[in-house]
Amino acid sequence: MSRTTNAVRKGFTLIELLIVVTIISILSAIAIPQYSVYRKGAQDNAAEAAYHAVAMAQEAYFTSYNAYTVNYTEGLAKKAGLVKDQNVNYGPISLYNHADTNLQGFKFQVNHKGQGSSVYCYDSMSSVVVTKTTSGFLNSSTWN
Repeated sequence: MSRTTNAVRKGFTLIELLIVVTIISILSAIAIPQYSVYRKGAQDNAAEAAYHAVAMAQEAYFTSYNAYTVNYTEGLAKKAGLVKDQNVNYGPISLYNHADTNLQGFKFQVNHKGQGSSVYCYDSMSSVVVTKTTSGFLNSSTWN
């Protein structure tokens, strides 16, 4: 008797597996860099929201006490309602008097704790936010 050549096939061929692996590789090569871009954008948005919160808390503190504070915990959190984001680094607050008008102002910096996030530098006198991409905080006298 002769054997039949139409045996039932089980499993996948090597070519089919290579095609599937190639398709998955192409999709992940597209998706992973896009994910990194969206993640950095979310971290920068968190830092931006943090500097808005600090600026608003400083103005609320100034309205109540007619001065700004350099203390996040005692001044801004307890007396002005600031809720600090645990994923954001808060730089020191610098107080200064404007040379021409002798009005008091403040500067501070924030950035997200994530790798490669931007540093946001805020100056109350000009309400300008300078965005720097750096690994740490800048000297407040150099970024105005």
